[in-house]
Amino acid sequence: MAPKATDIPVYASALAWTELKELTSAAALALLPIGSTEAHGPHLPLNVDVLVAEEVCRRVAIRLHRRGQRAVIFPPVSYGLTDFAADFCGTVSIGREALLPFLVEVIAGIARTGFGRIGAINHHLEPAHFRVVHQAAKIAAEKTNAIVIVPDHRRPPLAPTLGEEFVSGGSHAGWYETSLMLACAPHLVRDDVRRMLPDLPVNLPAAIKGGAKRFSECGGDRAYFGSPATASAAEGNHLLELLAQAAEVALLPTP
Repeated sequence: MAPKATDIPVYASALAWTELKELTSAAALALLPIGSTEAHGPHLPLNVDVLVAEEVCRRVAIRLHRRGQRAVIFPPVSYGLTDFAADFCGTVSIGREALLPFLVEVIAGIARTGFGRIGAINHHLEPAHFRVVHQAAKIAAEKTNAIVIVPDHRRPPLAPTLGEEFVSGGSHAGWYETSLMLACAPHLVRDDVRRMLPDLPVNLPAAIKGGAKRFSECGGDRAYFGSPATASAAEGNHLLELLAQAAEVALLPTP
């Protein structure tokens, strides 16, 4: 369903502080997109995770608005812990010692402006990074008494619906992420390149358990896995709706 004019999401960066204050008075929910800056194959840009997180936030905000719950999207966190892609040009990895307190302060800072319910929408799947996001949310909630929720699409019941490539762990810049990008930012996909990329089926969780520390050690010497050539915008839109629906449910207050 196409968004209505009244469904247009609200972005904190475009508001005056007085307008933002009105939203806090109306018990609006704050959404914080979290991603990374890292290599995503020769066919996708470095900011895939940021763009996907922002698009999920946009769709979540529309869904919440239709339920009568106002929401505001804050500027994204564009850097994260991304050691697995560290060998590739353009990847910027922030160590846990720096990332954890930074994320705590970002989330706590949003809470201190008056938002009592915050959704941290993370789409950088590196296990160590996701752990930091969960830890930061917990610490920020304890510091501010805000409710901070981190929807985690790696877990059932959502994960199995996102496709076999996602479940097997070979979803970095493959069918899964390329489909998401074809849906939310097709102009940034090097389509002629991705159509020529051979399938690279790799079970990343198994490789990680086996001791791999870099994508190159997992066989991904071009910073992609899976099957980018089979991706489609239709599949991407379906995946985005699944992600947004699950996040919406996680963010709504429990009856």
